[in-house]
Amino acid sequence: MKKRLLFCSFVGILTACQREGDIQPTLTTLTGEVVGTYRTNFYLDPSIALSSGQLPYAEIKAESDSTVTLVIHRPAPAQTDWTIQHVSLSRQSTNIQLNVGSSTIATLQNDRVFTSNGMEKEGKLLRITLQDGSESTLSFSGAKQ
Repeated sequence: MKKRLLFCSFVGILTACQREGDIQPTLTTLTGEVVGTYRTNFYLDPSIALSSGQLPYAEIKAESDSTVTLVIHRPAPAQTDWTIQHVSLSRQSTNIQLNVGSSTIATLQNDRVFTSNGMEKEGKLLRITLQDGSESTLSFSGAKQ
């Protein structure tokens, strides 16, 4: 009986002293989820008929835990960059919204995306729609790289 109790105590002590191997949740902020480069291609935006080096792309850079800077690069037909600072982030049930003031300028969601060679995969899809004050609208759809 004592051997059995001693053995059970020994196993219990060994089990308690092992490193914790459970999966721990990562503490990510909204900014950590959205920061990165987003590239478009013909499969994501069929209205773009440019070579791969001329395709627009967007960068999201961190400012704080809930604000970012959005930079949209358009290499063709002439190099144009738009920078929007102090974009606030808010999580919704199915996506993350990027807001300037009270206006939503973009959404980021997990969705089906297509790579540049046409393969479908699950990824983060950024959709931007901007009014520049006049009647022209900037639209962008891109997958996180």
